[in-house]
Amino acid sequence: MGNEHSRRQVLGTGLAVGMGVGLSGWSRPTSELSDEHLSNELRIESDGGGMAAYEFTVTGDLEQVDDDDEVDGSRAWGHVGPERGTDTFRYSGDLDGIVLAGPATAFRNDSRIQLGGFPHPEGSLTSANFDATSGSDSDANVLRIESDGGGVAAYEFAVTGDVSQRDDDDQVGGNWAWGHVGPDRGTDEFEFTGEIGRFALAGPASVFLNGSAVTPDSGSSDSDRGLLRANPDREMTAVPDTPLLFEAVAPDHPSEFLSTDWYVDGREFVGPGTFHRQLGGRGRATLTYPFDSTGRHEVHVDAYERTTDGQRGDYVGTTDWLVEVGADGNRPPAVEPVAPDSPVPVSGTATERRTFEVAVSDPEGELDRVVWWESQCDYLVAVSSVEGANDGAALSLAPSQGCPLGAWAIDRNGAVSELRGWSYESAD
Repeated sequence: MGNEHSRRQVLGTGLAVGMGVGLSGWSRPTSELSDEHLSNELRIESDGGGMAAYEFTVTGDLEQVDDDDEVDGSRAWGHVGPERGTDTFRYSGDLDGIVLAGPATAFRNDSRIQLGGFPHPEGSLTSANFDATSGSDSDANVLRIESDGGGVAAYEFAVTGDVSQRDDDDQVGGNWAWGHVGPDRGTDEFEFTGEIGRFALAGPASVFLNGSAVTPDSGSSDSDRGLLRANPDREMTAVPDTPLLFEAVAPDHPSEFLSTDWYVDGREFVGPGTFHRQLGGRGRATLTYPFDSTGRHEVHVDAYERTTDGQRGDYVGTTDWLVEVGADGNRPPAVEPVAPDSPVPVSGTATERRTFEVAVSDPEGELDRVVWWESQCDYLVAVSSVEGANDGAALSLAPSQGCPLGAWAIDRNGAVSELRGWSYESAD
């Protein structure tokens, strides 16, 4: 596996919705899938080249399809690798929390999941559990990950300063580090400056910062840490008239919808945005906003619990971004329909599925996802993962008369392309 792919497991953002076209060589096992109410499938597939561990929770029932995994009620955990391997689960309800560390990819109903769009399962460590005042840009901190024994634990983290390993067999790239401990006892140690910006751990291990244990109950008492930036980074650039997607997660509220107030340069923004906030969901908040004027801009969000009757509840937290808009800023990606030819004949009664294909490109080589969208109906159909400078995506869909399909491309810096798609004509 490449080091860059490992880092993408934590950096990835968004929400995999609906069903796209899956891996062509994969067929679903049938031996343990007789219970029809377990209509969703989650697959963890090793990328090869190292150990990866995972843990996830669902809102309904859950069972494993293969062996060597662990299931307890609505929670499951396990590991894949170091060579290629796959763990598969069937479940009902929603996927409401997942953490995956190491060289592996998660697929839900054959569509790759963007992990940053989901909060960690309850009880998992996140960056919010690390004391925000633990160090400065010049004071070194020591982070120790210690195996509890009995299984593999994998981890990934990023810091705001510099990071270096104290021992061997770990991986460091820039301000990121990743590795694994176990299945027997073992310890990895790192020195870093600044703060822990992002953190993922799955498997039986304990974490210590400067000799003190880090637990789900530890961390800063500042309530603003209750809402964390998922994407993009706090500071970014953009060229004028580029819509940017901002995403935040509330780790302590993985199963709850949030009530949010968004502000751009101090003024409240109440519009629906490009995606009508459909890229959000439980424990997540999103906004898409186009900047037409150059200069420095601030985006700010306040999040609150939403009560069962739809009213605003307790305060959750806040986070913000700084955007520098100018001619030298990050340029948006582009999307181009490839197949089928337009216009697409559509019948009001037919349910035949068609395969829609797009080619996507990004000047900065930072492609992240394709959002499939039914125009006029304002409906998010699915999200497909893409990467690099040039890639493609496909979707199997029965076209709906009056709701022509289109696609947006989004890069890892939150820049959104123009919507490109197909026109429909009546076949009746």
